[in-house]
Amino acid sequence: MEIIAIERKAFEQMLQEMQLLTARVESLARKCEDRRRWKWMDGDEVCQLLRLSPRSLQELRSRHKIGYAQIGRKFYYRPEEVELVLRQSGKYINLQK
Repeated sequence: MEIIAIERKAFEQMLQEMQLLTARVESLARKCEDRRRWKWMDGDEVCQLLRLSPRSLQELRSRHKIGYAQIGRKFYYRPEEVELVLRQSGKYINLQK
């Protein structure tokens, strides 16, 4: 095993920079999570992702297998709901990217 010695001042500076970096990463992660929370997918996106026909997606809504919001004649789905359907179908992919 190799031992590397550094000055206390350099070590403390390195720790401080790591803490700043950690805080920045956590801040960015929160921003991404907040944006994702408010991003809704329309029916076309969901059909494409789940490889379903619009009629099959309508059936999922009718059977309360997927949550949605309706504005006018258009339906919108939260990514979390789509992920849940993917998990239940065994075709899970992560939409958090």
